[in-house]
Amino acid sequence: METRKTAKYLKYAIGEIVLVVIGILIALQINNWNLSKLQTKKEIEILKSFKNQFENDIIEFDASLVFYRGAKKSIGIILNHLENNLPYNDSLNLHFFVSTRAYGTSDLDNNVFETLKSVGIDLISNKEIRKGIVQIYDDNDEWIEDFEEDYSDFLFNASENIFNTRFNEFWNGDYRDLTYQGEMIPLDFDKLKTDFEYLYFIRTQQNHIGWLIEKPIETAKRKVLELLIVLNKEIERLENK
Repeated sequence: METRKTAKYLKYAIGEIVLVVIGILIALQINNWNLSKLQTKKEIEILKSFKNQFENDIIEFDASLVFYRGAKKSIGIILNHLENNLPYNDSLNLHFFVSTRAYGTSDLDNNVFETLKSVGIDLISNKEIRKGIVQIYDDNDEWIEDFEEDYSDFLFNASENIFNTRFNEFWNGDYRDLTYQGEMIPLDFDKLKTDFEYLYFIRTQQNHIGWLIEKPIETAKRKVLELLIVLNKEIERLENK
């Protein structure tokens, strides 16, 4: 009888242990599921933040390109007058000014990327998106920033070594004017027509806008647009997960 009683209690105890283990496993499963849902929610939030930021970056890229293409257009007008021996007129003063403008900061906004780095790059589960984002900031963003800085240095160096002996002043205009209008008046316009140092500078400047400004921005814009397509699909997939 004692043996039967002991066996009965043993079976009961084992059953209790099994129930407890099953309960723990279920609780862990629920906890893991909740953590996964929370992780997915955070991932969707950061992806949407990148989406919004990239859309704003595209607007900034376009504004910068319009700005620099305005400078390029003015350079073309100046060169046309100088190379074809056309007479001077006051409207050229504006083109001399516009041709030397610098936009300043055409690179990507880094706020969301810095947030992602602080929480961990692995928050983004899609390897293609993760790799694309890192490459855009490590490669294209630095490319834009470095080359635009080189272009600005090129202009400011010219203000001290080229413009200072050929124009009455550099950037004569109201800095509060958001249209960036002003004038640079040549000291001797006709002399510029045979001034090989100045002609070399302005032709090189035209090339620099293409290589140092337009190419990096257009490349980054194309990659951002491609990434936006993948981002939208991934956000939709995660929301319907």
